[in-house]
Formats: sequence, C-alpha cells, structure tokens
Amino acid sequence: MEHESSGFFVRNEGISFPYNQQWAEDELPSVMLSFPKGFRMDLENEKGNHYMYEDIREHWPLTYAFFNEVANDIKKMTKLLRFSIPAADALQEQKPPVRLSKDAMNDIMNSWIVKKYKLVMHNK
Repeated sequence: MEHESSGFFVRNEGISFPYNQQWAEDELPSVMLSFPKGFRMDLENEKGNHYMYEDIREHWPLTYAFFNEVANDIKKMTKLLRFSIPAADALQEQKPPVRLSKDAMNDIMNSWIVKKYKLVMHNK
C-alpha cells in the first residue's frame, strides 16, 4: 500500500526593501505559511511521460480545510505590515504580503533595523 502525506510549510523569510536606490543589506525577518495550490499528476501517453497539476483541494480536502482555518485565524489576529522608507524627495510606502500581531509591530517599531534605516511604521 502506498503512503502519501500532505502538509503546509512554515519557513523563515526575509523582507527586502530598497534603501539609497539599492536593496538594503539587512532584511526584516518574517515567517511564511504556505500550502501548494496544485497536486502533481504524473501521466504517460504516446509521446512519453509528462505531468500536470490539479487543484489540491480535490486531493487533500482535509489538509486544505485545516490550512484555510489556520490562515483565517491568523488574519483575525493580525494586520498587514505597512511601512515607509526615506526616498530622494519623499517617503516611499512598502506593502509586503506580511501580517503582524500588535506585539510584533511594537517589537519591530523599537528594533535596531527601524532605527538604522529610518523606517516609518504604519500601525493602523
């Protein structure tokens, strides 16, 4: 009997941002939660082996439902990260696809990276 497994991924990611018309040497730390959208189907026909992707929800409905529940709970407890960086003539707003809790926002606002790059945090 063939055993298959599925799951979602949690990994450390860095949020890059521009500084003085180049990328800053440091990144804001973050954790990314992801779940693949496609399920790989290995196929064979007269032309040989190939593959295609099908909707993951059809193959792993329980895992997808659990991932969706976790993602929705995170959205309820967090807000999107928005910050601005000094540019030549004005502040330039950054909108990475990252969510923060209030505590995490407070920690970042008081961090060395905000001071070093003069980031302006928008905590609406």
